[in-house]
Amino acid sequence: MLMDLRERIRGWVAYAIIGLISVPFVLWGVGEYFTGGKNKPVAEVDGLPISQQAYEQAVSQQRQAIIQKLGGSVSAELLHSLNLNQQVLDQMINERVLSVFVQRAGFRTPDSVVADLIRSEPEFKTNGAFDIKKYEAFVAGQNMTVPAFEARLKHDMVMQTLENTIRESTIVTPQEIDQLVRLRDQSREVGVITLDRARVAQQVAAPTAAEIDAYYTAHKAEFVRPERVKLSYIELSPQTLAPAIHITDAQVQAAYAAYEQKQQADITRTVRHILIALPKDADAVAIEAAKNKLLAARAAILSGKISFADEARALSDDPGSKDKGGDLGIVSPGEMVKPFEEAMDQLKVGELSEPVRSAYGWHLIEVTKESHPAIQPLADLRDQLTATLREQQVEKIYYNEGEKLSNDVYEHPDSLIPSAEALGLSVQTSDWMTRDSGTGIGDNEKVRKAAFSKEVLEQKLNSSLIELSANDSVVIRVHEHQPATPLSLAEVTAQITTTLTNQAISQALTAEASKIRGAIDTGAEPQQAATAAGAVWQAPLSAQRSAPQPSLPADVLAAAFAVPPVAAGKLATAALPLGDGNEAVVVVTSITDGDPAKISAEDKQKLSSQIEQADAQQALGALLQTLRSQAKITINHEAEKSATP
Repeated sequence: MLMDLRERIRGWVAYAIIGLISVPFVLWGVGEYFTGGKNKPVAEVDGLPISQQAYEQAVSQQRQAIIQKLGGSVSAELLHSLNLNQQVLDQMINERVLSVFVQRAGFRTPDSVVADLIRSEPEFKTNGAFDIKKYEAFVAGQNMTVPAFEARLKHDMVMQTLENTIRESTIVTPQEIDQLVRLRDQSREVGVITLDRARVAQQVAAPTAAEIDAYYTAHKAEFVRPERVKLSYIELSPQTLAPAIHITDAQVQAAYAAYEQKQQADITRTVRHILIALPKDADAVAIEAAKNKLLAARAAILSGKISFADEARALSDDPGSKDKGGDLGIVSPGEMVKPFEEAMDQLKVGELSEPVRSAYGWHLIEVTKESHPAIQPLADLRDQLTATLREQQVEKIYYNEGEKLSNDVYEHPDSLIPSAEALGLSVQTSDWMTRDSGTGIGDNEKVRKAAFSKEVLEQKLNSSLIELSANDSVVIRVHEHQPATPLSLAEVTAQITTTLTNQAISQALTAEASKIRGAIDTGAEPQQAATAAGAVWQAPLSAQRSAPQPSLPADVLAAAFAVPPVAAGKLATAALPLGDGNEAVVVVTSITDGDPAKISAEDKQKLSSQIEQADAQQALGALLQTLRSQAKITINHEAEKSATP
């Protein structure tokens, strides 16, 4: 309901502000945003704060919106790559800058207008009259005070005034609509000449030693080995704890006995039955008559006068098994109702039960086959049982040992050896790792973050216990540290060779593409130009700007529609590198504009609104750029980074 209320006074301006950043979100907590908070503000615009609380709330809400939109499965790396902190802060600064502008420009929302809006909301009425208790309860449900809620409505109404002002300043002419239709519905015939990178690579000479040396000299700043560390560490895991656990023969025997008991109890039976059904409200006479009917059938089967299957077909009320001679197939434990299963469990193969009463009526049951899972000998299972017992023991002691390790490394912060000796573990050494990558335990981001922390790297202390995964933790300390160091020419020769070779290939491809375009410009047919260059020509396909052509890559289509029209009798061309490393020359053989005469009045009105909104957004963007350049904006970068993206 709140969103419905706000939609009445909030139009495209809010979305335009959002559209100026790459990730849109809905800004909440405006009351706190305008009044500041107890913490040091994240930013100030002309002396007015954006509070830490409002900022963190906005980041959290945007993060949750993205997670929900993507189905709840979003990696921390993806969220980090979106740079939400900066996106959210830019959004809040934009809104603050506009808010200051409209206040200074004299835009105001009278209290009476806000009151009329609230009093007109049906959700706040009882029997047609405004109900102050309903209103206050709703506001409280938004975790806001009444003054903060009404301040937010005032703010939105002021922004509506700004929207109206900007919108009224935009004028869309019929000529603009016609031009948009011509471009939007334009179609082009697009052919492609493909230059094979592998073919060109064979013609490119390897870089000389002098070229490699020159490149190294010019790019020395790029050839730096990042700061890196090797770690000493103690690991608590099933592998490291297992040697300290001793499994006795008695434990293995007990585990095997439990296995035998389980296998023996795991019985599957093939069963058949005859059912004399009874309604739930059957009286004693009917119950007794049904039982006697089944007793007579049992006697006939036992005497050999009739087979069980024939009697089931003639007598049973179970439609599922009747035509199959009462056969229920394989019945596992727990599949049948309790009275049936209890009677079945007491039967030997081929034995006929007495009548058994269940909620369905009376049953006559026979077990026709019985099987047990195979019981493997202890010799075959000893290793498996021992491993399982050891794993169980590891799980039992893991947390106790982890607590001991945490205490020990705290008491001996300058070495891991006392802790390792106390727990009977070994101190291991990692490979080199940087702040961004590593192998082994260095592949774990939490390990790298701890390794380069002030306590571990600078103060040379042990880390706290770092959980890698379930039942796997480490404590680390720096074993060896290397600051960022320049790499020698010998260390990067192969890398430079690859770079220079790729550059030469790309330059050769570009030169060949330019030569092909030149030939086409002077009148050569695309097929002729392609053949002369040893390239492949793909005949033109029709593509529309608004309807992708599946047979043409998106980057090829984008290049084709970016090429400006050329003089009659000429072919428009463009060159671009393809994603697979090859080079393409896009050839536009014809251009057909959309026809404004074919557009309905309704469609033209929609286009007019789109142009109007685009023009207004452009005007808003220019206004924001000007206002931000004139405003005094200060940002507390430490506070900005505190919100988890």
